[in-house]
Amino acid sequence: MDTVQERLQNLLGIEPLVILSVLGLISFVFYKIWLKNVKASRHETLKRLFGEWMTSYVLFVISWVLQFLMTHQFMVLERFYNYVGVTAVVFAAVVLVRCVKIIVFEYLFFKSMTAGVPVLLVNLVTMIISIFIAAWLSTAVFGVRWAPLLATSAIVSVVLGLALQDTLGNLFAGVALQFDKPYEIGDWIEVHGSSGQLFVGEVHEITWRATTLFGFFDEVLTLPNRLVAQSEVANFSARKKPIYRGLNVMLDSGADEEKVKEILMRVLKETPGVLQDQIHYVMLRDLNEKGALYRLFYPIVHYSKQFSIVDEILMRAQSEFKRAGIAISKLRVEVENSK
Repeated sequence: MDTVQERLQNLLGIEPLVILSVLGLISFVFYKIWLKNVKASRHETLKRLFGEWMTSYVLFVISWVLQFLMTHQFMVLERFYNYVGVTAVVFAAVVLVRCVKIIVFEYLFFKSMTAGVPVLLVNLVTMIISIFIAAWLSTAVFGVRWAPLLATSAIVSVVLGLALQDTLGNLFAGVALQFDKPYEIGDWIEVHGSSGQLFVGEVHEITWRATTLFGFFDEVLTLPNRLVAQSEVANFSARKKPIYRGLNVMLDSGADEEKVKEILMRVLKETPGVLQDQIHYVMLRDLNEKGALYRLFYPIVHYSKQFSIVDEILMRAQSEFKRAGIAISKLRVEVENSK
């Protein structure tokens, strides 16, 4: 029967050193050739990852050289060699996992040169590779048989499953969100919870547990993936069509309708943030004892600018109505989703 030392010697031939060196070289060359024009934050991310990889690679080379010398040059105690060999194997696994992480980041950066990329996918791939390598090495080096252990741990699995129910629910919900892609990093979304809660913000990060949004005033909203997956999500960045907003203005019913429409249309055309290459709508929607209700429907440059645009429209409209001698009966603002 093979001993631990013999198994380590079989694993620590020249092949692991060559394979890990080639993988690191390929990923670095890919970065220098195809990703040299990515934005500064991505350069910082890749430089940090390459720095971590290089540190673990140097430690692996040192431990690999030591075990090689001990095998071919020196007669030493078997136990001491085992320590060095296991250290070399562990560092080799770390180098491989970090190299895979770099490759996944490079692939995502290459596929999406401008939009953000989900960290969840990187963490998920890294976790699966780490578990697979750990299980394989424990079997290859120490002869651990996982099948009987897994078969006899059903009760433990049930207990852990119940204890980690919310965590696993968020994890699988995050994976489902990544496959369905109802939103991506950089999108402005509205999350309508089942209890009537409304969360609005720009998607900043998608992790294994939660989705992080930046709100209108840069407040940070951290929503569990499970909550998002069970909610209605309105994405205002996914479509190429403009985002239309609505505004109600209640005026005195005695005002001249054509004059009012002319003023409101001119206000829309002069307001910064309102798209001018799209159609604007000004309609008389209702007449009652309170006054005449006019409806404005206009496209905006960006979802996050909607409230500042409403403020500008109202200020300009109020000034124009005062200048024209038109009385304002009631003013009501309603923000609606584009159709």
